Amino acid sequence: TTIPLFFMRLYSGLVSFWIGREINDKKKESMKWLARGVACKDEIEKLAASASKWNFQNKVYLLQAEEQFCRMNFEEAEKLYDAAILTSKTHKFLNEEALANELAGHFYLETGRRDRSVHYFSQAFEKYNEWGAAAKANMLTKYLDGR
Repeated sequence: TTIPLFFMRLYSGLVSFWIGREINDKKKESMKWLARGVACKDEIEKLAASASKWNFQNKVYLLQAEEQFCRMNFEEAEKLYDAAILTSKTHKFLNEEALANELAGHFYLETGRRDRSVHYFSQAFEKYNEWGAAAKANMLTKYLDGR
C-alpha cells in the first residue's frame, strides 16, 4: 500500500521541526530542517484551503505549533497546540488528538513547565489507550511518574 501524500507531509514536517530543535546548536543545519518543516506545513495549509478544512485544519495547527516552538514564540505555540487538540477532538481524529497532546506535553516539558506537561501527557496516554495503542500509551508513563 502507499501512504497518502498528506500523511507523509504531516509526519515529515513534525520530524523536521523536532530535528531542527534538537540540533539547534548548529545554525545552518538547524535552519535546513526548519525550512523542510515549513515547506511541509505550507503544503498542508494549501490542502486545508483547497481540499478540506475539516480534514486538515488540526494538522495545520499542529505543524504551526511546532514551528512556533522552534521559533521560540511560546505563547503562540501554546494557543496552536490547544487549537490542534480541540479540532482533532471536534473532528473525531482520536489518534491525532493523542499526538497533539503528546507534542504539547513535550513542549511544556522542554520549556521548563513539567507540572503543566503532565496534564498533556496524561491526556495523550488516555487517548492512545482509547485508540487501542496501548504500547504507545505505555511509552508515556515515564513522563507521568511523580504526578
